[in-house]
Amino acid sequence: MSTPRRAAALAVTLAPALAAALFLAVCGAPLAAADEIVDDPPVLVTAAVLDGNPVDGIPAGAMVSGGFHVHSHLTLYIDGMEQWVPAGVGVLRPVVLDPTESDPNITAAKGFYWLHTHDESGVIHEEAPKPQDFNLGEFFDLWGQPLDRHEVGPAQGDVTVWVDGKRYDGDPRKVALKDHTQVQLNVGRDVPFVAYEFPAKFG
Repeated sequence: MSTPRRAAALAVTLAPALAAALFLAVCGAPLAAADEIVDDPPVLVTAAVLDGNPVDGIPAGAMVSGGFHVHSHLTLYIDGMEQWVPAGVGVLRPVVLDPTESDPNITAAKGFYWLHTHDESGVIHEEAPKPQDFNLGEFFDLWGQPLDRHEVGPAQGDVTVWVDGKRYDGDPRKVALKDHTQVQLNVGRDVPFVAYEFPAKFG
């Protein structure tokens, strides 16, 4: 992600040490036409602005230190064109962005749900005080977007689900998000599974 950040930044203060923090208002982009060559995929749809109340029983609060911490990955294709998952899903505003990154990378925030994204890589962070079972439907609820066999966010059409390289014929909302689970959702054209290589920092 080498293009300029697609977030609008406003100065805010979370604490004296963060006097120059940045407020994230993640900006979406229209869906690309099928077969269009895009070096920098658009964000499918922006993250929902959450109020801190539990969503599907998942609470929000300070970043969990230690405890249960694993990562899964979500890839999205609409009519054959990749779409990014936004930064800030499951994150309470205001947030602090890494000033050294050209694209949104959230380093701190008012609060985090136990299921959230820091950037647009598609990596979903699952952090809780003790082992917790999460699923894709809960992530989409935190995102504020619908998910079923005919709808992924604002995109409608037949949805093909891949999980760890294998077709998944069940309800996409029930896909379990385990450590290094890789989920690919194709709306319309069925794109072959594309494996994601987790950075070393994610184990």
